[in-house]
Amino acid sequence: MSEEVVHMTSQDGLRLMVTCDLDFERAERVAGALTRYGEGPIILDLTRCQFIDSTGLGVLVHTLRHYQDQGIEIRAVHVLPQVFEVLEIVGVVDVFGRDLFVIIEEPSDMP
Repeated sequence: MSEEVVHMTSQDGLRLMVTCDLDFERAERVAGALTRYGEGPIILDLTRCQFIDSTGLGVLVHTLRHYQDQGIEIRAVHVLPQVFEVLEIVGVVDVFGRDLFVIIEEPSDMP
């Protein structure tokens, strides 16, 4: 498993915590680590992802589609406002729906 993604089992499902920014440098390792699971629900925790570039967007979209195509429920939680803004600008939120993303509104919302 990639050190960029930590997996934990919780009562809500499998939590995959991305521990880095989603960028060109890490995209291939993160993509492989995110799409290796066959059961859900999947909680994609983006607490530590402060930046996402176009390659990272591709990884995120691929991951969301991968699980949705398999009928596995997936949600992205603890999305920082600056990352969510990028997702909105490029239309990812429109494609997958606002309910799929849980945004951190205040710093106190972070675990």
